[in-house]
Amino acid sequence: MKGDAMLKSFFTALSLSTAFILASSAWGLDFQAGRYEITSSISMPDMPGAMPQTTITKCLTAQDPVPDQSAASENCKIEHMKTTGNTVTWKVECQQKGQTTKTSGKMTYAGDRFEGLIDTVMVQPHGNVTMKATVKGRRVGDCP
Repeated sequence: MKGDAMLKSFFTALSLSTAFILASSAWGLDFQAGRYEITSSISMPDMPGAMPQTTITKCLTAQDPVPDQSAASENCKIEHMKTTGNTVTWKVECQQKGQTTKTSGKMTYAGDRFEGLIDTVMVQPHGNVTMKATVKGRRVGDCP
């Protein structure tokens, strides 16, 4: 069950990071709104064994890039965000249920596709948990 809670925290951080990144599309990123298939490969360097690759489908827009409204209620602050061409780098720190989650990443956009890396550290009293994700997204159509 502990692993499930860690994955839920990671996916919340991933959703928030995606929201911050895609909201910056107004800054001139080459990004097409629509329905995206997003594939994540997650590794946890401190734990043995590989985690299965996950694929989700979400509608992404510049105005509302993450349809999960619960992500918007998290207590997060942007530590750093920079856009260079079609690449965004960022650092975000969140407080969730007494736990600090620090996320940094780099995402590059190319019209109907994006890819990048996301590093997440969950600060815990018994030791930090680190997760690394490779994320790829491709537009699969219009939103319903």
